[in-house]
Amino acid sequence: MRVYNRDEVCGFRFVRAPWGAFSNFAPLAAPIAAGPWTFATSEHLYQAAKFGAAPAVQRRIAGAPTAREAAAIGRGTADGLDPDWNEQRVNAMRWVLRMKREVNAAEIDAALAATGERAIVEVSTRDAWWGAKPAGDSYRGANVLGRLWMELRRQLGDGDPASRAAAWTGRIRVGRLAGGR
Repeated sequence: MRVYNRDEVCGFRFVRAPWGAFSNFAPLAAPIAAGPWTFATSEHLYQAAKFGAAPAVQRRIAGAPTAREAAAIGRGTADGLDPDWNEQRVNAMRWVLRMKREVNAAEIDAALAATGERAIVEVSTRDAWWGAKPAGDSYRGANVLGRLWMELRRQLGDGDPASRAAAWTGRIRVGRLAGGR
């Protein structure tokens, strides 16, 4: 559990609010192409990555009209869910964020630069693992998504090759998404 002072962070929750570009539900200027599909949001891509052996589920997720609907499909079915998903989900999210950034580099790079060195926190009232929950004048939680954004910010600043999506595709099984097989 991490604790963040609410006044010292770049907290994101809503896509149209400040720092909304960091949300996986944020609409993208350019969709993400992965495998045989394009994905309107990074949430679409993340949910589809769960189903490397189930292209029919991936197709449904890719075609979902909103990020919320893509999430509902991905959370609502176990058919074809990668049995190792919990072990892969953080590296899969690393890959997804890099895919999002590479397709929408100007917007994402500007947002990352505007954060300076401040913590990036996904504010969530439900999920203290991917995000952090409001608690008085602070946010409390693991904030895994925010920490992945901060990791990417640091890697980009250092010129680290791990800031590229290609650095992660071999470390996770994303089925038809990575290889287009």
